[in-house]
Amino acid sequence: MKNRIIWFLWLVCMVAGAVITGEYLFVCVLAATAVLLVVSCIYGAFSGRKVQARFVLPERSEQEAVFQVQMGLMNQSFYPVFRGNGSIHWENLLTGEKGDKELELSLRGKKEELIAFQGRSDRCGCIRFQFADWKARDLFGIVAFKRRADISRDMVVMPHKSRMDLSLLSREGFDMESFKFSKDRPGDDPGETYDVREYRPGDSIRQIHWKLSGKLDKVMIREKSYPVDEAVLILAEPGQEGARSEAPEAVAEIYGAVLYSFMEQKIPCQTVVYDPASGQVRLEKVDTLRDYEDIMYRFLCHSNINEKPAVIRDYLKNPGQKSFAAYIYITGDSEDQENELLPREAQIVTVRRGKNAAHNGNELIYTDGDYRRELGIRKADRRADYGTMDNREKKEKV
Repeated sequence: MKNRIIWFLWLVCMVAGAVITGEYLFVCVLAATAVLLVVSCIYGAFSGRKVQARFVLPERSEQEAVFQVQMGLMNQSFYPVFRGNGSIHWENLLTGEKGDKELELSLRGKKEELIAFQGRSDRCGCIRFQFADWKARDLFGIVAFKRRADISRDMVVMPHKSRMDLSLLSREGFDMESFKFSKDRPGDDPGETYDVREYRPGDSIRQIHWKLSGKLDKVMIREKSYPVDEAVLILAEPGQEGARSEAPEAVAEIYGAVLYSFMEQKIPCQTVVYDPASGQVRLEKVDTLRDYEDIMYRFLCHSNINEKPAVIRDYLKNPGQKSFAAYIYITGDSEDQENELLPREAQIVTVRRGKNAAHNGNELIYTDGDYRRELGIRKADRRADYGTMDNREKKEKV
């Protein structure tokens, strides 16, 4: 706008000078100015048409960590772009936060320019970066020509690894001493073996391990294992239908803390997470740190505040669904009644947002501002966790 005003005043002055003085000098200057403006506009109309953009940024980061973002602009034409402008638009799809970074650009012909900057997010979620409002201007910056800029890239900001007191979720306790939820105690699953031992009076003949008994020349008994993989299912629903509050982020942090605590204490569980390959939700086991990180990544990638609550309905439609002994449902909607669709004979624990914190039987209510304290969520020691989990995964591979 400033350039337009300056050039307009210049033309008015030249016209006034030509009319008042009658000098050909002003007429010549006016004609030269008009020619320059026309040439400038023609050049601007053809420049910047063959510019390709790309983002270079990490696939994932962590809350409060600094990350590097680069945007490359490749001018595939010989004609340089002397004056251009655009903006990098970002939006957190989980929390609804958004912002813009304005850019002034000049690109040489057949060259790529890199624009680098640092970013940091104190809130978890999937951040979508887009290059928008890309315009190439004429030489004097008077006329802007819109150019196509349909490039975007997502980066996931992972929540802090946190622990939660699981005793809040069940009177029986999701712990290693629980017969129902522990994989380290015998049960009645004929498909899995808990232990092999010598025969004791009272053991069933059906439990005899005939092949091993023949090799050892003594009667060996196969103890059955409890079907722990079908004991606990964890579901989380961040969808708020457009509501913007701390609720979606709280759901993500609570969900992550529950998964991490189950994994760390070796309590077998499964969760429902979106599978981009099939376009449907699927069941996933949470045994290792790698499982936890992959699940949280996919959860945040496909969580949007503009979606209706659907995780339970999608799970029930899935042909791979099973019947679990217990369900933990985490939601950010105080009016959410999706848990009523789950099997009534199972133990159902609902963790929901509300105005006042409360623990009513199988319902645990948290508030926006203080949910970490109310649910006993605390950050895990990063160095200790990574060391422990890495060693554990190495042992499993061996």
